Amino acid sequence: MWALFTMLTALLWQFSVVGVQFGGDWTGLFHSSDEWQLPAELRSTTYQHSGSGGYDGQFYRLVAHDPFNRKHYSDYMDNASYRRKRILVPLLAWGLGFGQSRWIDFSYIAVINGFVFLGAWLFAELARSWFRHPAWGLSFLLMPVTLNSVDRMLPDLAMLAAMAGFVLCRGKRTALSWMFLAAAVLTRELGLLIVAAAVGREISKRGWRQAALWASAAGPALAWWTVCSIMSVPDANRSTVSWLAVAPFYGFFLRIGDPVIYNTAYSWLVQAADAAVLLAIPAAAVLAVWLWSKKRDGDLEWQALAGASLAVLASNPHFLGDSASYPRAFSLLLCPLALLALRTNRWWYAIPCGVLSLRLVLGFAGILARAAAGLLRT
Repeated sequence: MWALFTMLTALLWQFSVVGVQFGGDWTGLFHSSDEWQLPAELRSTTYQHSGSGGYDGQFYRLVAHDPFNRKHYSDYMDNASYRRKRILVPLLAWGLGFGQSRWIDFSYIAVINGFVFLGAWLFAELARSWFRHPAWGLSFLLMPVTLNSVDRMLPDLAMLAAMAGFVLCRGKRTALSWMFLAAAVLTRELGLLIVAAAVGREISKRGWRQAALWASAAGPALAWWTVCSIMSVPDANRSTVSWLAVAPFYGFFLRIGDPVIYNTAYSWLVQAADAAVLLAIPAAAVLAVWLWSKKRDGDLEWQALAGASLAVLASNPHFLGDSASYPRAFSLLLCPLALLALRTNRWWYAIPCGVLSLRLVLGFAGILARAAAGLLRT
């Protein structure tokens, strides 16, 4: 029941955005830009955002329409090999739409909302296993990565659901746990951190066989990445921005000193929220290491520790300037801490996650206000 309510809430948000911003055209959720050329068969059925570079969902949509590059849709992507590696959600959308172009856009939206349902159900089951009310499943929708994924049709929320599924099922259903790990890596390369946390926990207990089993869950993704590397993809459109370990840890403070400028009447408020987030993330990394040192056999502690590595790997000031990007990565750090808060009843562990979620909701405030005004007029 709580999972269904969570999914319906996500759909209500999307319905409001589509009505307020895109004139009822649901393809607007993919944030396709008029600066990128589209395949001929999709031009007439795509809402294109003018004066914008669009966002990543526009490329995952192309993958869903042509997962094996038979139509040469790679020619229309910024970095085809990079996008195609994140195959799980696009492939599910392609399968649900029976490979028919006229159905795939809506099947993609259905898959995203299906993962909202699954993630909320898994969060509710985790809450019950910790003697909490299953209504806590609603919190899945408030996770930063879920907020972004629902708003921009990004596949990343599947990775969070996979992590929750692994934590719930490990020790009970080995095959299902393995599938959750495999799904995490097929969703995004950062899923390797989820696998690394699972493997690290077993190695620390000298569970070599179990560690090898969890490590093998990366196999399907590695096989698919090999296929991607041999696909014919163009080099001209590949992004040249490198973000990995450019400013380890101190990048957060560089960004605070050089804040993003927003063209709004309340730019100071958004900048203050940005600063709060940029302070909360490194604090969360330190907290994750401390919690792991106190309890080295906990699944969530290991997951948070693996996520803490992003404070070194993903603290590029350029990357941190995009408030729609870094929440997706750092959810691997902040969401395990939020779940630890639920498990231990020490709610201050969830403060960093709450700060980031509030920052995203603040960015949605204008859309919410316009949607509410539209409902009042009707």
